[in-house]
Amino acid sequence: MTSVTKVLHDRILESIDAIQPAERYKIVVLDAKTNKIVLSACKMFDIMDRNVTLVEMLEKQRQAYTSLEAVYLLTPCMESVQRLMDDYPSDSPTGKYKAAHILFTAPLEDRLFNSLTQSPVSKYIKTLKELFIDFTAIESRVFSFESPSSFYTLYSPSKKAELSAEMDSIAKQLVSVIATMGDYPSIRYFRPPETEDGKRTHSMKLAMLLQSELEAYMRSNQDTAGRQQGQGTILILDRSIDVTAAIVHEFTYQAMANDLLPIEDGTKYTYEVENERGENEQLSVVIDESDQVFMEIRHAHIVETASTLTSKFNKFVEENEALRGEKDKVASLRNMKDQLANLPQFQDLKGKYSTHIHMAKECMKIFEKFKINELGLVEQQLATGETVDGHLPKQVLAEMAPFLDDPIVSTMDKIRLLMLYVICRGGLRADDREQLYQHAKISDGNAEAIRNLALLGINIERGGAAGRSKKKPFYPRKRLEDEEQPYDLSRYITKVKKVVEEHINGTLDTTMYPYTTEAPVDSATDSTKSLRKTAQTTWDKKKPSVKGSRLMVFIAGGVTYSEIRAMHELCQSMGRDIIIGSTHIITPRQFIYSLRHLAHGPARPPLPLIPPYKSVRPPASTNGPMPPSQRPPPHSPSHPSSRPGQGPPPPRPTYPQGQPSSPHRPVTPNYPGAPSSGGMRTIQKDASGRFVAPSSPNPPRSPAHAPPQQQQYGGDQAPQKKKMFGFI
Repeated sequence: MTSVTKVLHDRILESIDAIQPAERYKIVVLDAKTNKIVLSACKMFDIMDRNVTLVEMLEKQRQAYTSLEAVYLLTPCMESVQRLMDDYPSDSPTGKYKAAHILFTAPLEDRLFNSLTQSPVSKYIKTLKELFIDFTAIESRVFSFESPSSFYTLYSPSKKAELSAEMDSIAKQLVSVIATMGDYPSIRYFRPPETEDGKRTHSMKLAMLLQSELEAYMRSNQDTAGRQQGQGTILILDRSIDVTAAIVHEFTYQAMANDLLPIEDGTKYTYEVENERGENEQLSVVIDESDQVFMEIRHAHIVETASTLTSKFNKFVEENEALRGEKDKVASLRNMKDQLANLPQFQDLKGKYSTHIHMAKECMKIFEKFKINELGLVEQQLATGETVDGHLPKQVLAEMAPFLDDPIVSTMDKIRLLMLYVICRGGLRADDREQLYQHAKISDGNAEAIRNLALLGINIERGGAAGRSKKKPFYPRKRLEDEEQPYDLSRYITKVKKVVEEHINGTLDTTMYPYTTEAPVDSATDSTKSLRKTAQTTWDKKKPSVKGSRLMVFIAGGVTYSEIRAMHELCQSMGRDIIIGSTHIITPRQFIYSLRHLAHGPARPPLPLIPPYKSVRPPASTNGPMPPSQRPPPHSPSHPSSRPGQGPPPPRPTYPQGQPSSPHRPVTPNYPGAPSSGGMRTIQKDASGRFVAPSSPNPPRSPAHAPPQQQQYGGDQAPQKKKMFGFI
């Protein structure tokens, strides 16, 4: 099955490796955002192994090497383009490097293209490409746009002016994912029952934008022109489809650890260990798919984790006879920890086992100390609407009350319990809610988080003029006689898993989950029909064909670890290639914090990933060539313990009147040296050596989407051209 990490890894390295200067060696320059993208899929050694003598950060002061050519892998934003131009000032006889090979992660905006090609840097540019890699690979089957701020923009009333630009930005990034994977999928989206306030239509809007962007991209790319849509499916959802999944406790290892332990960005865990001198010291470890111990237990129930770790270690001892002794078998995590201390020749394995032993023990300690084992049973009744025996719960409030009173139960867990109760009851009367807040000693700020559930389409008000909501649940609980329920605490099944399962089986409701074009059908279907959706008579409807094709699932507004686990399970059980992605990864704590500030936006605006531009005079360059023997040592722009996905979310450049950022620009499809990899586009030079932006193959989508700066062009190096359509 396809690995997002592997595909992105190959795309980046092939692009760097394709640049072969006469001097053999080259320098790679990254900005802050592309650094995260590169490190999400590649090791620094992989890059250095491509005759790269140095990897540097664009935002930092750098030494000039006029005898070497540089490969710039940049974000197509004003800050990075301006810093690039500063490397080649007009008042200097030489640039910072001998030549520039520029690779943008996404299509470059017209005004930035004009600024770049009309500046002194243009005579140094030997390569100018758009790679369509504007996303990070979190896991082999998970991608992310690393944009937690998208949650506020999508659902906050205070961010309505920015919603259109945010949707455009997400659609363009989805085109990057699709282009990198080499698909042309049908688009299916979540269309919930209409509500009076008109909310919960984000999935539909995003799907329509993506259809327009994808059609325009396919027409403008030489490798994809003429292809028919229907190679795979992308399912567009948003966080409002299943709020419960973002609140309820999850008891599988990866999800539980990220919920209860201070794990940074889902990968970096720091804890105290005792060193050889008997002193405590901080140890930071990276937990990702390179950790084989983690890979074997990440989706195991926490009850199974300890026994799995013990059995795996015993198997390791049996396979390595040199380790056997009188007490070679271990019976518990404590015994295994003692024996690992006596294996200095296996330090790497020792570190991994020690880390996961510590994490599992910490999870169990919190699980028992804060009564999560008992609290979880009540949560499951609220989430599933049934007791362990499959009956309708009748005394939920009576079972909740002791936890709301208990000082041992954390405030965060009380908030989660109250949220689930509000969702389960379809809303509460205002006076009933206030009594529960006082009972649980919930502050006004935390009560605001519960009230803001309404912004995601949850009915929190019951009674009065509005009355209780009578709309049918999206997925009423249907208990199956042969349904497997291994643990009482893990009975809730995410709605995303149900949707994907029904889509694969061909039973998903086409009214609630329609296609943007006609649904793909079996090969026997008449191929002369239009791709545009038209009315069908009842007898002309055919069952959608989804057999064997790749399925992408995108959840705008955040994806949970339980939903990620569910996709892994479906890959195994149904033998399908499933990839899931989102604007960002969320944990229950992060979700509730975001809800607390949703009505008015985040308390502290996120810092931009790429620092604001400040003009800096470049340092003096070195003279003469730099032989390999004098090359600087390999340098990584990131801390050794860091991993892709860390740091603040990617910046959203501000444009007048909330217009979309980084609109796509068409590229000449006839460049003779264009790579064969689907999705990459090369910008060519004309006979005079100038870079040319050709006319668009598409009409404009709407004049309102074109920022004022882009409506006029100056200079003789950038010819007038029409605006694109689906990209602007």
